[in-house]
Amino acid sequence: MNYIELSDNQSRVLVDVKQTYEAYRQAWFAAKSFTGGMSWKKVGEKEYLVRVTNRRGGNKSLGVRSPETERIHREFCDGKLRTQERMTQLESSLSEMSGMSIGVGINRVPNVVADILRKFDEFGVLGKCIQVIGTNAMYGYESTAGVMFDAGLLATTDVDFMWDAKSRLKLTFQDDEVHQEGVLALLKKVDKSFEPLYKNGFRAVNKKGFFVDLVRAMPSPPWREDIPDRISVGDLIPSGIDSLKWLLASPRFKSTVIAQDGTPAPMVSPDPRAFAIHKMWLSRQNDRDPEKKNRDQKQALSVASLVKEKLRHLKFGDETELMFPSEVRSAGIFLP
Repeated sequence: MNYIELSDNQSRVLVDVKQTYEAYRQAWFAAKSFTGGMSWKKVGEKEYLVRVTNRRGGNKSLGVRSPETERIHREFCDGKLRTQERMTQLESSLSEMSGMSIGVGINRVPNVVADILRKFDEFGVLGKCIQVIGTNAMYGYESTAGVMFDAGLLATTDVDFMWDAKSRLKLTFQDDEVHQEGVLALLKKVDKSFEPLYKNGFRAVNKKGFFVDLVRAMPSPPWREDIPDRISVGDLIPSGIDSLKWLLASPRFKSTVIAQDGTPAPMVSPDPRAFAIHKMWLSRQNDRDPEKKNRDQKQALSVASLVKEKLRHLKFGDETELMFPSEVRSAGIFLP
């Protein structure tokens, strides 16, 4: 067992932070519906209620001034004020709780990873067409279970994101940069120093040497032309990995994690059972680096133990095995 349980005080702070952060997220998305503004515009002898729809000055007329449009305008202004006040209050609470998180030592996730997660969430891609895979996913599992894995199991200088190329979600980005560069533009909004490591590559790196890898499951057959190879034209090109289709087929696991600076962030990752089995499978591949194989096995056993002892609503059994093809099931690597 490569983890320790949180103390009562740590658990209390973590629960409070999660609840407050979820309230903050709901308030943030509610406030997003009030983006822009409404105003009266006189045209000839009449006044019209106009809604500003984007930062480029786009607008839409909601009709001539009347009791109905006056009600719409009043409710919009009142609603915008209420959400702004709620956001301010919750931000103050989260700021205080961030200090408490650091004080009790539950601040675990690299700040850059948490910043990226929040930005992906803000633009509506986290959990819809992008999720965290690899080592960083373990932060979500430990947070939900109320434990902390050994630091050696989590040490890494990169984060892997899996893009669901078959997602039917139609992404409509009002931000021109994001529309053109997708994930790469979002990374640059977090840290302007992020740049592709290679032209038309799958990896970006910032000035501190932190890497972000974008990967995807290989289409079947690989030459299918109806599946796009990236989110946007100028984006990173995800590296196709055949075994990722097993993770992609698993249920998505939502959690809240705490960054090293004490701030919370949302995380979406594969089902921890699928994570454990996939890691164990990787540890048995002959072409895998020996050091990585050893770490893969330790991570697999640690997450499997966590599921068995702390996430008991998740069972290893027939449902789990259906996530994987027959060659994996017959290999005898399913964990008890």
